[in-house]
Amino acid sequence: MAEENAELLAIFRDAIRRVREGAVRHGDEELHQAAQDISRTVCAVRRGRGQPCLEAAEMLDCPVCGSHPGQNCISVPGHPLGDRTFHPEREHMTEEL
Repeated sequence: MAEENAELLAIFRDAIRRVREGAVRHGDEELHQAAQDISRTVCAVRRGRGQPCLEAAEMLDCPVCGSHPGQNCISVPGHPLGDRTFHPEREHMTEEL
């Protein structure tokens, strides 16, 4: 069962990555939003089963700077990164789902 879950998660990550790449290639924010909605849904289902979500940076857009999965956050006025790679708000998003 654990191997099956690991394989399904790998397939999910790859599929979301390909959707995101297509969204970047075509400059399609609606496609980015669809990928975000799918990722949030998967997280909610996993939580409902007592399983942890994937890392927010792998799945969700940053609510502060808008960076997409696979992208590091950027400093914006009022939200400097300092020595961090991601804004704390992004890292804690899955806790709110």
